[in-house]
Order: sequence, then structure tokens, then C-alpha cells
Amino acid sequence: CRLSSNFEAALEYYQEALNLYKKLEDKKGETRTLNAIANVYYSLSNFAKAIEYYDECIYALQSIGDLAFEATVLTNRGLSYQQNGDLKAALNNYLESLSISKSNGSPVHYALFNNLGIVYLETGSYYESLMYFTEALKKTMAEKNLIDESFTLANIGRTYIYMEDFSNAITYLSEAMIIMKKYGNRQAETQVFANLGKAYMKMRCFPEAIKYYNRALKYYKEIGDKSSVDHTLCELGELYFELNDYKTSKQYFMDGLEVSQKINDVMNIVRINSGLAKLYLKFNDTEKAASYLSIAEKLAETAKSYKDLSKISKIYSDNYSLTGNYKEAKQCMDRHYKYLEKLNNLAEANKIQALMLGHIKDTVSHVEPAYYLNLSKEIALSKA
Repeated sequence: CRLSSNFEAALEYYQEALNLYKKLEDKKGETRTLNAIANVYYSLSNFAKAIEYYDECIYALQSIGDLAFEATVLTNRGLSYQQNGDLKAALNNYLESLSISKSNGSPVHYALFNNLGIVYLETGSYYESLMYFTEALKKTMAEKNLIDESFTLANIGRTYIYMEDFSNAITYLSEAMIIMKKYGNRQAETQVFANLGKAYMKMRCFPEAIKYYNRALKYYKEIGDKSSVDHTLCELGELYFELNDYKTSKQYFMDGLEVSQKINDVMNIVRINSGLAKLYLKFNDTEKAASYLSIAEKLAETAKSYKDLSKISKIYSDNYSLTGNYKEAKQCMDRHYKYLEKLNNLAEANKIQALMLGHIKDTVSHVEPAYYLNLSKEIALSKA
């Protein structure tokens, strides 16, 4: 694979540079190279290896007191933890980066606000998520950075999807798409298609959802964006499950699983295995369902993904109920609620941590909707 060989060549080049900088005791060159190596591993979806190099980089930066670049690397490390499913570690890195920037008087890049918004979104803290996305939107508008403004609009739209405010969701996503079309950012526009697919799916407007998902999938395949391909295939699997078209649902899940395994997209593997388990329960094949649940559970436990573990426990409960083992079914439901409680506690702990650091105010739950300009009613990531 040409792309893979390019990454290998980059790693070889950076490793030679790193050895030279260490020999010369050039800490600045060493830290920049360590960050570059970590970024390559991130691009290869080897997040554990990326974190190792970010760790080494941060340790070296602390020895020379380079706070500005340390804030950047903390953001990058947070992103690796986030992609690896460890949202708590991701948030810790992002908040530490934000604290350094504020104490140092350095401008905070809008990407950091976007990343914080995404973590809060993934832990169900929607008002905090909107607050950070709104901060990102203010910055991109002030800088007249229309491309990244469109990313932030898409993130706000995605948040409204999860808040089930579909009118605002479609408004923001549509505004994002107008900008992206104008400036020819087809890849970002395609991500908006996928989010519109999700919005229409949540509204149970399945024909519209299928239309947008298929448009997104076609382009992702054209450009070889495997991560987006596997996520869209999973979304389509879930959509056809809702339509009771289990044959088509299974095909999309299996296609998505094949791609996810090739690129080691752990969290999507968890999601697809959970989806396949639900599917086999519809066929009353509890043994097959349990085998998929076992895979999903082990990966979710490693990633400490309470959100996924709560869903898996609920499916286990349904599985045991089908076999007449109501005692085990109840125990699984108890675990389901326990994980939900942990998830709620995590969200509350995240809010308290941000409050203590002075990043948010205690009135966040009453935040005004982040309406865009005079309207009536996705992801800029930092990898410097």
C-alpha cells in the first residue's frame, strides 16, 4: 500500500532526525520530532503508540518549560485518548491544555474548544458541549475562517441531534453545508451528509436518511476514508435494523466490521458487534448473540466505555430473558443501570472539574441556544 509506505518512510525520517537532535541535545528539535512521530502513529490509528511518543514529548517539554508547545501536545494526546475510547483521559488533557493557555495568556485555538465540545457531547453533557462549540464558533467568526466556522456549525448541529432538537440540527447542518459547498470542501460536506442522515434517522424519516448516508458513503469510498466508511456502514446497519430489514442490516454490519478490523477502529468494532448481537436476538439465536456480545464487552471494558457497557448489559438482559434465565437477566439489567450511573457520575465529575478550573460557570445548564447570526430558529481537530 502506497499510503502505508509513505508513513513508514516518514517514521524512518523522523527517527533519524530524533537520534540527531538527542545527540546534539537540541530539546526543541527533539520535542517537535517526537510530536511529529506521534502524529504519524495517530494517522495510522495506532493510538497507544502515539500516546507513548506524546508522553515522551511532554516530559521533555516540561524539562525546558516550553508551555506553549506543551499545550498543543496535550491537545494532541487528548485526541489520541479520545479516539481510543478513554474520554476521561481525553478531557483531562484538553482541560490541562486550556489551563496552560489561559494562565500563559496565550490565545486558545478554536480546535481545542471543538475537541472539548466533542468529549462533552460523547459523555451526554449537551449544554457544556454547546457552550464550548459556541466559543469555537465565536473564534472562527472573529477570524473570518469560514471553513472552520462550517466545521463548528456542523458540530453544533450534531449536538442538537442528540438533544433531539431536529429543527435546530438541520438548520445548523444546512448552514455548514452552504459554506462547504461554496468553498469546495467536499470531504467536510460529506461529513455533514452523514450527520443529516443521522438527524433524519432519529426523526424516523428513513428515505431521507438513506439518501444522505448513501451520498456520504459513496464519497468516503472514493477518497479511501476507511474510518468514515466503517462508521457510515454501521449507521446504515442500524437504520435497516429499525426498518426490520434484517438481511440488509446484517450485510451492512458485516461490511462495516471488515473495514473496522482492518484499521483497528476499536469503538466501531464494539458498536457493530453490539448491533449484530441485537440482530441475532431477532432470529432467537441467543448463542450467536452472546458470542458477539462477549467480543464487544471485552473491548468496551478495556476502553472503559461505560456508555457501550450499559448498552451491552441491556442486550445481555434481553438475551437471558429469551432463554428463560430471568435471574441472570435481572443481574444484567442491574449492571446496565450501574454503568448508566457511572456515566452520569463521569459527566458530573467532568463538569465539576471544569468548574474548579474556572473554564465554565455554574449556570451552564441554562445556556442560551447558540443560534447562528439571525437564523430563526463536525470536527476541527488539532494536530499541530
